[in-house]
Amino acid sequence: MTGEIDTTYQTMQRDLFAGGLAAKIGANAFAVWSAIKYHADFESGHAWPSIRRLAEMTGIGKTSVMRAVATLEAEHMLRKAATGWPSNPSKGGRGHSHTYIACERLDVRLGARVICTIVIDYVPHRLADKLAAVKDALHNPDKADPALWAEVRILPGEGFAWDPARKALVAQIPAQEVSAEAARRGPPAGVRERLAAKTAVILGKAR
Repeated sequence: MTGEIDTTYQTMQRDLFAGGLAAKIGANAFAVWSAIKYHADFESGHAWPSIRRLAEMTGIGKTSVMRAVATLEAEHMLRKAATGWPSNPSKGGRGHSHTYIACERLDVRLGARVICTIVIDYVPHRLADKLAAVKDALHNPDKADPALWAEVRILPGEGFAWDPARKALVAQIPAQEVSAEAARRGPPAGVRERLAAKTAVILGKAR
C-alpha cells in the first residue's frame, strides 16, 4: 500500500506581517485572500471560486466572506475582472460574471516612511520573475523596462502626491522618520538626484 502527499505550497511576503497589513485586513480577509490564491490559474492568475466555496474552504460564513472580499479590494489585494470564462470543476468553481485576481503589494520605503506601494497581479508562473524585475528596476531605474511598469499599479504613500508636471512624487519627510542607520551612513552619492530620477522613471512609466 502506498500513500500520496501534496508537496505544492504557497509563499507569503514577509512584509505582509512586518508592515502590519495582515493585522489591518484581519484574519478573515487573509484566509479568503489565501483561498483565492489557491484557485488562481497558473498561467493567467484568474480565479473563479464561488462565495459558498470560499466559505467552505475557510470555515467563514458567506456574509463574512463577502465583507472580506470588499476589504481585500479596498486594500488593493484583490481585483475583479469581467469574464465569459468556463467553470473550473476541478477546483470547485462555477460560472460567474467576473473572476478574481489576487494581488501582491510591495511597499517602497525611505526610512520609516512608505513613499509608494507597487501592486502586482498574482500570476503564479510569472510572479518570481516579476518580483525580481521590480527589485532590479528600483535599484537601477535608468535601465528599467517600460513594459514592466505598464503591468503594475503605483499607489502614492501617505503624505505623498503625484506631480504630473514634474512626473515625480512630492512630499516633505521629517528627518526623524529616516532610520538612525541611514542617518549614520549619510546619503549615498547623488541620492537626491537618483531619488528624483527613480520616482520619475517608476511612476512616469507606470502611468
